[in-house]
Amino acid sequence: MFIRNKRFLTLIGALMFIALLAGSVTSPQNAHAARSFAAVPLYRLYSPGATDHFYTTNAAERDNAMVHLGYTYEGVAACIGDMPGGGLVPLFRLYSPGGKDHFYTTNAAERDNAASALGYTYEGIAGYVAPDAAPGLIPFFRGYQPDSVDHFYTASAPEFQNAVDRLGYHNEGVVGWVLPAADC
Repeated sequence: MFIRNKRFLTLIGALMFIALLAGSVTSPQNAHAARSFAAVPLYRLYSPGATDHFYTTNAAERDNAMVHLGYTYEGVAACIGDMPGGGLVPLFRLYSPGGKDHFYTTNAAERDNAASALGYTYEGIAGYVAPDAAPGLIPFFRGYQPDSVDHFYTASAPEFQNAVDRLGYHNEGVVGWVLPAADC
């Protein structure tokens, strides 16, 4: 219990730092939102049949994807926010039925373009991430494999580099900053 509370306090400290950097703690309401932030696991799944990586914070949705949709559970990708506040931004989730590809972005213009011009359907907000680096946070990398039409996200720099070097993924940068999987 102490370890979990220590991790929660570390998380709160990191989020308050982000909020101060972003200038978002200007009222008691915003300060309260940062203090009440809870980290939740972002589950990672993969469908070899669809060649698709899928990420969700919803355990029931994870389980349904495994039981009914042919996905394999690969573990917790990272810890993300479950609600807005503290300088966090939404991580938008989209899906392309034609490409059988889940796509995640924090950029509203990129979301809108994918939905209006690239055949993706907007599915809502997967969770919340920090837009910039801060103490205790790690980058959440995004890669794209054009041959299999698959977006891949990971908080592991070595895993991401392997995907780029050996699996044909293109480096699309950092989609946001998250807590390590062990911290949720």
